[in-house]
Amino acid sequence: MTLEAQVQAYADRLGRPIIVFDAEFTVIAFSVHDGDVDHARLAIILAHRGSSRARESIREFRVGQADGPVLIPAIEGGQTRLVAPVRHDGHLVGYVSSTIPEGHEPAADDEVLRTGREQLGVVLAAMALGSRQDEDRALRLLSALFGGGAEQRARAADELLTSGLLSPAPHYTAISLAVAPGAAASAATLRLLLDRAVASIPVFPTLKAVGAVIDGEAVIAVPYEIDADRLTALLAQPAFSALRAGIGGAHAPLASAVRSLREARIAQRAAVVDGERGSVAHWAELGLDRVLLQLPLAELALTDLPEAVQRLLDAQSGPDLAHTLEAYLDCGCDAQRTAQELHVHRSTLYYRLDRIRAIADVDLADGGVRRELHTALRVATLAGLR
Repeated sequence: MTLEAQVQAYADRLGRPIIVFDAEFTVIAFSVHDGDVDHARLAIILAHRGSSRARESIREFRVGQADGPVLIPAIEGGQTRLVAPVRHDGHLVGYVSSTIPEGHEPAADDEVLRTGREQLGVVLAAMALGSRQDEDRALRLLSALFGGGAEQRARAADELLTSGLLSPAPHYTAISLAVAPGAAASAATLRLLLDRAVASIPVFPTLKAVGAVIDGEAVIAVPYEIDADRLTALLAQPAFSALRAGIGGAHAPLASAVRSLREARIAQRAAVVDGERGSVAHWAELGLDRVLLQLPLAELALTDLPEAVQRLLDAQSGPDLAHTLEAYLDCGCDAQRTAQELHVHRSTLYYRLDRIRAIADVDLADGGVRRELHTALRVATLAGLR
């Protein structure tokens, strides 16, 4: 009997539609029924995961330690639920949940239902084992693809494709996900983000990406293109606010994806040090930062910068002259555009530029000087010196 048939038979015996979760509250299967739509149930099915409120109540009522179904009272306008643990060889592998409409009594837990849960337990245990085996295989192969020699990369690429862990495509893109320095996020949070990203970011849903957590970094190989908006939306969720992502360029064949991961790691560094980029940075959009981010920025001190920039950054009085100069250079030395960008009158801008010339002792009409100042200010930003 298929999993779907087992779930439907259990639901028919119970007399109510059910949802089957694994031990991590991911939706594994659900029954089909006619009648009134249970919107809470529908929301869980569409999200593929139990709500945080449902998970908390299941833990609070110790369903995982119970011998049979547990009646969980309605919470905040919801419905009463009947939740039963599913076990295999004494180990918890999932849950069966159903809602109980007001005025109805839950069905008695008879031998047929207990046998049904035992059969579901066998299937869920097999699925969990297969998932762990796939995770172990993905870790082994991605470690070789991104960290091995040329022959190891070629063999890993071949096995990833022939095993079905990764879809064939004209080219591949790598993603690096890691916790920002100084921020706090658990290994479980990183793993959860990895699972959600792998499932959602390929631009075509039929394409299969693969990922693994390697030494505290989540790496993902994505066939063809990435839906960057979905990745940005994931990282916008409060649970993932401490994480930053970098997207590499597209490379072919798969054995060359190590180049994309190198680019993704540089882009991820950009997302960490430059808050204006947001939580996701793209290699294709880094510009000169591609080079600057490969400098030993953590080792740089203010005294490593040109003296003109040192003097500007040391200036304690008045407006932020370094910011004014950078805006002026960003705007191609167009005074009108710069004043608009800074929201100041042009006379105020001219006054600040005169102060910059005096403090830094520079000639802003000299193209070489402007290039030096612009680059040094950018390095100072990336190195956290301003």
